[in-house]
Amino acid sequence: MPGVGATHIDHVVVGSSHSARTAKHFSETFGIEILRVFKRPGSGAHMEFAKLKEVVLEFAGPGEEPDNDDIKARLGGVVLAVDDIDFAVAKIREAGFEAGDPHPAVQPGARFATMKSGTHRMPFGFIQYEALPEDGDQG
Repeated sequence: MPGVGATHIDHVVVGSSHSARTAKHFSETFGIEILRVFKRPGSGAHMEFAKLKEVVLEFAGPGEEPDNDDIKARLGGVVLAVDDIDFAVAKIREAGFEAGDPHPAVQPGARFATMKSGTHRMPFGFIQYEALPEDGDQG
């Protein structure tokens, strides 16, 4: 597959059974400053964000306490920045792999798509910034 136009690693996602506690643990253990907290209304999704040089570390998952005290975290995925997400998705599909349709991202003005096959089971996504108006109406 010729290039999809990726410019850099935008962020790495740490999925967790309790994202708030996982973010707090990383913050206290490694001295990582949490810069933003986001809760998706009506979904129970809780995300916390830190920035290490140019790469964002995103802690994602439910923010509610699990039924037991066994908090589990895993690599949730790597997100590459692209200049043109429609081009990237077309190239992925042209190569015979599955990709989700681009949709508004959590980040204002951005669009996001996932690569659903061809990654050896490594969760991969793509993000394009300045793809939507930032007036709050993202679709």
